[in-house]
Amino acid sequence: MNRENRRGLVFLVLGVALLANPLFLYPDGVSYEKTYTYEASAVDYLPHTADAFYRVKSCGWNPLQSAECAAIIDMARGDPVELKLDPDRGVDPEFWSFDYVRADGQYFEPNATLDGRTLTLSLHPVSTETVRRDLSEGLAESPRYVREAVRNGSSTVTESELYEPETHYVAFEGRYYVVEPVETERVPTGWGWKAPSDAAIEAMRLAAWIGGVACVWRAGEWTERGR
Repeated sequence: MNRENRRGLVFLVLGVALLANPLFLYPDGVSYEKTYTYEASAVDYLPHTADAFYRVKSCGWNPLQSAECAAIIDMARGDPVELKLDPDRGVDPEFWSFDYVRADGQYFEPNATLDGRTLTLSLHPVSTETVRRDLSEGLAESPRYVREAVRNGSSTVTESELYEPETHYVAFEGRYYVVEPVETERVPTGWGWKAPSDAAIEAMRLAAWIGGVACVWRAGEWTERGR
C-alpha cells in the first residue's frame, strides 16, 4: 500500500467514525446521577422521622385532631375505656396501629386486655428514654453513609446506593443523632465534568457529520491519487 492509499484509509476510518457519532456522542442525551450530602446532629428530642410518624400517635395538638385522640387523652389521665364485645369476637394481636402515644407532654404505651367479653383499653406511662431507645437504630446496623456522617459530621452518597433519601435517628455511645440529607447535587455521568445543553449536543453532531463527509471525500481523492 503506497502513501496515498494509506492516507486515504486514515481519512476513511476517521470519516466513518465522525458519521457514526450518535453512537458515542451522548446517545441518550446527558445522563445525570444525584449525589446527596448527609449531616449528623446530636439531639435531645425525638425527631419527626418516618418511623416515628407511624409508630408514635401524637395527641398533643390543640384543637384535637381526631375523635381517637379524645379517647386517648381521657385514657392518659388514668381512665381506661371498657367495651363489651360479642361472645365470639376476638381481638387482633395488632389491635393498636401505633406503638406509643404522646399526650399531655408524656409518652404512653397502649394496652388492650380481653377478659371474657370485656375489652379494656388503657395507657401506661413510659419514659422518654424508653421511646428513644426503641425508635432509634444502632450505628452498626445503619447504612455506610449514616455511620460516616455520625463519625465525621457529614457524608456523601449517590442515589444508586439509596432506596430513597430519608432521615435517620441513630443511637451511638449514649447519645442520639439525627442524620438527614441537607444538599442534593446533579452530577453529569459518562463524559465527566462537562454537561452541554441539548443545542450544544446537536451542534457537535452536525459538525461531526460535516467533518465525516469531508473526510470520506478526501479519502476518495487520496485513493484516486494512489492508483
